[in-house]
Amino acid sequence: MLKIRRKKAKEEEQKEKQIVVEGQENELVESISLLAREDKGSVKKIITEVDTTVKEATKESLKSLKLLEEGRCPECGRKTKQFLFTSVCPYCGWSSFISPQQRKRIIVHLKDGFSIECDSTFDTKKGDILCITNDVVRQKVPRENVNYTEFAWTEEEIRERKTQREREATGICDWCGAALPKAQMDVVYAAFGASQERYLFCSSRCKLAFQGQYPVRIHRNCYQRLCEECDECIKKYDASDERIIRIEELAKEES
Repeated sequence: MLKIRRKKAKEEEQKEKQIVVEGQENELVESISLLAREDKGSVKKIITEVDTTVKEATKESLKSLKLLEEGRCPECGRKTKQFLFTSVCPYCGWSSFISPQQRKRIIVHLKDGFSIECDSTFDTKKGDILCITNDVVRQKVPRENVNYTEFAWTEEEIRERKTQREREATGICDWCGAALPKAQMDVVYAAFGASQERYLFCSSRCKLAFQGQYPVRIHRNCYQRLCEECDECIKKYDASDERIIRIEELAKEES
C-alpha cells in the first residue's frame, strides 16, 4: 500500500512538472544541449544550484508552516490576530484566509455591478485576480476593476469552525488528564533525553507531582533552570518565545 501511495505521489509530482514546463520543453532541451556542448560542468553546476534552491525553499516552507502553527506571522515572526477563518498580522500587514469548502462560495463583486462566483481566488504579482472553479482558472480580473470580495460562509460552517477553535485552544494536563484552556495551564520545559520537551499542567499540584515522579536526567536543576541559560540539551523552543520551534537549528543538530 505504501509503495502504491509513493508511486501515485511521484506521478502527481511529474504531472505538475509537465504542466509547469508545458510549451517550454524545446527551449529547455536547446539550452541544456548548448551548455553541454560548450561546458558540461555548467550543466552539473546548474543542477546542483537548483537542488540547493529547492532544499532551501523547503526549509523556508517548513519554517513558515511552524510559525503559522504557533500563531506567528511567517513574514515578520510576530503574533498574528486570529479570526474564525482569517489570520492577520497587525505589524506587517500579512494575512491569510480559509476559503469556503463548498463550490462557488467566493463572490468577486466588480465595480461595474457584475459579480463572479468561484471556488477560490489567487492574487498575482502583476495585479490580477484569478478566479478559479473546479481547479480551472475561469477568469482573470484586473484588481482595479474589483469592488470587494465576498466569502459566503453558512451559519453551520461558522458553528463548526467555532467548535474546532475551542478544541484547539484546549490543553490536556500531562499529569491528571484534565482539560482546560491552554492559556490557564502551567507550562514546563524539561529534557528527559537529548531534546527539550514541553508539558502542560492544570495546577501547581499536578506540576509538582509530575516533577517529583519524573526527575530529569540531563542535568539535575532542569526544572528550575531557565531554558535560555542552558545549553545541555537540544532546544526545540526559542528563548524569546518558547512556543516557536527552531527548525533550522534542529536541522543542524541532527545533520
